[in-house]
Amino acid sequence: MFETIIALDSSLTSTISATLPHNLFFDTFFSLLSVRGLTIIIWFALFCLFWYEERKDRTHHHFLISFMTSFGTTAVLVNIILKNIIERTRPWIEMGLTNTGCPADYSFPSGHASSAFAGAVVFAYFDRKRAWLYYTIAFLISLSRIYLSCHYLLDVVVGALIGYTIGVFSIKILRKVKIV
Repeated sequence: MFETIIALDSSLTSTISATLPHNLFFDTFFSLLSVRGLTIIIWFALFCLFWYEERKDRTHHHFLISFMTSFGTTAVLVNIILKNIIERTRPWIEMGLTNTGCPADYSFPSGHASSAFAGAVVFAYFDRKRAWLYYTIAFLISLSRIYLSCHYLLDVVVGALIGYTIGVFSIKILRKVKIV
């Protein structure tokens, strides 16, 4: 059963990768969005913009606590615990590709996808009118991981679900203890 899921995941990932146009524009776009650190710059810029806009409403402290809780919990769970338990090899290594700028550590689940969706949940909670923007950014970051052969589809889907779930639970818990 497990082998069937892995084979299906590999096949779906290959199909998605083959369907997406691979050219200089998309190579550069997804590389900047994913590998070269622009992900952190994007979230940091959005964070600073939100912090500046919300400081007059005094909700920025709640936002900061929610963001750090969600992001931190997701990073520890995915990058330190789950990846080292599951130990799935990255697609670029399995396919024998030269390094595409992706790390050589373990693949499952995607830390980029989980962090992107954990952050998107918090941003969307505090800024509902731009929720579409935050989820679009999270989706593009997640897609970039497949495009660049850093992750399989299942790595990204599970990572996104973990990040989304942790983001939702972080806000619920912080609301319950009246921090948010």
